[in-house]
Amino acid sequence: MNLRCGILCGVATLLAVPGLSSAQTTPSGGTSAGSEVLEEIVVTAQRRKENLQEVPITITAVSAETLAAAGVTSTADLANVVPGLTVPTSAGYMLPHLRGVGITAIGAGIENSVALYVDGIYRGVSSSGAIALNNIAQVEVEKGPQGTLFGRNATGGLIQVTTLDPKAGFSGSAHVGYANYQTASGDLYLTGGSDVLAGDIAVQATHQGQGWGTNLYNGQDVNKIEHNISARTKWLFKPSDLTTVTLIADTAQTRNSMSAIRGADNSKNSYYSSLPPLPSPYDVNLDAQPLRRMTESGVSLQLDQDVGFANVVNTLAYRDDIYTYNVDFDLGPNPYSLNAARQTDRQFSEELQLISKETSWLTWMTGLYYYNAGNGFSPQNIYFTGPAVAPFVQVVNESEQKTDSVALYGQGTLSLTSSTKLTLGGRYTNEERGLVGLQRGYRSNGTFLTLANVNTSVRTHTPTWRVALNQDLSNDVHAYVSYNRGFKSGGYNVTAPAAPLYQPEKLDAYEMGLKTQFFDHRVTLNTSVFYYDYNNIQVSRFINGSPQVYNGGKAQLYGLDADLTVKVTDHLSVAGGVELMHDKFVDFPNADFFLSCPQAYPTVCSLSANGKQLPQTPKVSGTLNVDYRTPVLNGELHVNLNESANSGFYFAPNNEVRQPGYGLLNGSMEWGVEHFSVTVWGKNLTDVIYPVSNNQSPTGFATAMAAPRTYGVTLGTKF
Repeated sequence: MNLRCGILCGVATLLAVPGLSSAQTTPSGGTSAGSEVLEEIVVTAQRRKENLQEVPITITAVSAETLAAAGVTSTADLANVVPGLTVPTSAGYMLPHLRGVGITAIGAGIENSVALYVDGIYRGVSSSGAIALNNIAQVEVEKGPQGTLFGRNATGGLIQVTTLDPKAGFSGSAHVGYANYQTASGDLYLTGGSDVLAGDIAVQATHQGQGWGTNLYNGQDVNKIEHNISARTKWLFKPSDLTTVTLIADTAQTRNSMSAIRGADNSKNSYYSSLPPLPSPYDVNLDAQPLRRMTESGVSLQLDQDVGFANVVNTLAYRDDIYTYNVDFDLGPNPYSLNAARQTDRQFSEELQLISKETSWLTWMTGLYYYNAGNGFSPQNIYFTGPAVAPFVQVVNESEQKTDSVALYGQGTLSLTSSTKLTLGGRYTNEERGLVGLQRGYRSNGTFLTLANVNTSVRTHTPTWRVALNQDLSNDVHAYVSYNRGFKSGGYNVTAPAAPLYQPEKLDAYEMGLKTQFFDHRVTLNTSVFYYDYNNIQVSRFINGSPQVYNGGKAQLYGLDADLTVKVTDHLSVAGGVELMHDKFVDFPNADFFLSCPQAYPTVCSLSANGKQLPQTPKVSGTLNVDYRTPVLNGELHVNLNESANSGFYFAPNNEVRQPGYGLLNGSMEWGVEHFSVTVWGKNLTDVIYPVSNNQSPTGFATAMAAPRTYGVTLGTKF
C-alpha cells in the first residue's frame, strides 16, 4: 500500500489499532480559544437540532472557522476534513463519493448519489455543486443512506450546508486577499435589523490573472478563473414568538477554463497515433480553448409556525441554472471532435413538515415533499472532422428530462427506557421521469438523419426506511445499531436520447457505532463499523464524447470509521479521522473494458468486473487537523495545519487505471487584534501532482489536473 500521509500516519495508526473495532466521524475542530473542554456540536441530521454525540448516524460537522483554517473554501474541498470522501470534478461538475458510493457521469439530468442541501433546499444539479463557503455557519456530512428524511438521491449520504442567520443591530466582516497565479479575492458580509426583522447580504468574488497551465495550440492560459462572483441574502421576519418567515435569494456567475482535459499520461487515442509531450502536467494542446460558463440563481421562502403540540414548517424553493461548456474530446490540436453544450436546469420544490416538540418519551415528524425539475440541452452540438468524419460532421441534440416526484415520509423516536431509544422511519416516493428528445446527425452534403425522436416516460414507486436502536451506556457513552434503505432515481440519458433508460439503484446499510467522551469532555472518540449491500449500481461510460449512465450489477462494501478529537491544552487541539474500506463488485458481467480487450486499444469490450473495486474508493483514507492559538503582541496567533491522505483508488469499474496514494498538506497562520486580522495561508504545500478526474472512453483517456501549490495573504476585519 502506497500511503503518502506524512504526519497523518501517526494518528491513522492510533485510530486503527485492534482495540477500536468500529468507526465514525466527529466534528473537526469543535473547540474555541481559551476553552478548557470541547464544545457541544449541534446538528440537524434528523431534521431537528440535536447533540451530535446522541444522534445514531455517522456525522462530520465542521464550523466555518475550521473550514477556513483548513483551506476548505468550497464544497469541492470537503475531502480535506472528511475521511472516506472523495470529490472528483469533471468538466465543472462536482461528483462526491462517500464510502465508495457515488457516480462519475456528467451531463444534464444526471444527479449525484450524495445529496447536497443548502439551508434545507436540495440541489439536484451537480454542475452547481461546488459552492463558495464564505458566509457559512456549519457544514455537516452524514454518511450512509439518508432516504427516510431526505429522500431520493441520498444513497451514499448527505452534505448539508447551513448559512449564517442575520442578527439584530449592525455587524459584518470583510476580507481581501492576493495569491500566486495573480489571484485576487474578496468577500463582504453585512447583517443588521431588529428582533422583528433582520437581514444580511454576502458577496464573494475571485479573479485569477494567470492559469496553472498553457494551451500550446494558441498560447492562452488554461486552468484559470476569469471571474467567479456570488451574492446571497437572507431575511428573517418574526412577527411573534410563534412565527418565523425566512426569505433567501442567491445568484452566482463564473467564467473559467478549469478542469482542462488532456490525454492521460500523454497516451495515444483513436484520433492520433501519438501526441507530442506536454512540458507541464497542467498544460494542454487543444484546438478548442476550454471554456466553462455558469449562471445560477435561486430563491426560497420558509414559514415556521408553532401550533402548540408541534411546529409546522412549509418551504418553497426555485432554482434556475444555465451552464455552457466545451470538451475537445480528441484531446489534441486538430479539429477532429468537439462537444459544445448549453445545459439548462430548473427545479421547483415544496416541503410541508409537522415536527413534534421535544418530550421525554416520544419525538416524531412527518412530511410531504414535492419536486419538479427539467434538465436538458438547448442545444448540445458535437462536431466531427478528419478521421472521425464518417458518418456525420455534426450531431445536434435538443433533449430534456422532466421529473415529477412526490414523497410522504415520517419518523419517530420512542424512549423504551430512560436509556434506550428506538427510531422507526419510512418514506414512499412516487416519481415520474419523462424524456422529450430530438437528435439529428448532419452529413457533409447538408442532409441529415434523425437519430432519436422520443417522447416517453416511466413511473416508479419506491419505499425506503430506517430502523435504529441507541443505548446510553453512561452520560458520555452512547451505542447504536441501525439499518437503512436508500435509493437513487433512475432516468434517461439526455446526452444520448436513443439509449435505454437506467434503473434506480438501491443500497441496504447496516451500521454499529459508539460515541464517547472522556476526561471531562476534553477527548471525543466516535467509532462505527458498517456493511453495505449495493444493488443496480449506476456507473458511467463515455461514447463519442458524450457521458452516459448504465447499471452495473451488485457490490458489497464494509469498513470502519474512527474519529478522535483532543483538547490537548487550552491552546492546542487535535482532530483526526480514518476510514478503512473493503469493497468489490460481486455481480457485474458487462462492464466496459479498454486495455484488457482482445483487440489492441483504442477499443472497448464488455467483460466481467466481478472482484474489482468500486471507483473512487481508497482502502485507507484519513484526515488530521492541528490547531494552535496563543496570545501574541496584544492579539492572538492562530496556527492551523491540515492534512488529508488516501491509499489510492481506481477511476472505473474495470480497474485498469489506478491513482496511487497521495497526501495533501494545507496550512494557515493568522494574527488578529481587536477587529483586524492578517492571514498567511497555503494549500497543497508539498506541491503534489494529482488528477481531479480521469475519464475513459473508446477513443481516449482524458484527465484533468487538480491545483498545484497555491499560497497567499488575506486581510480581514470584523465590525
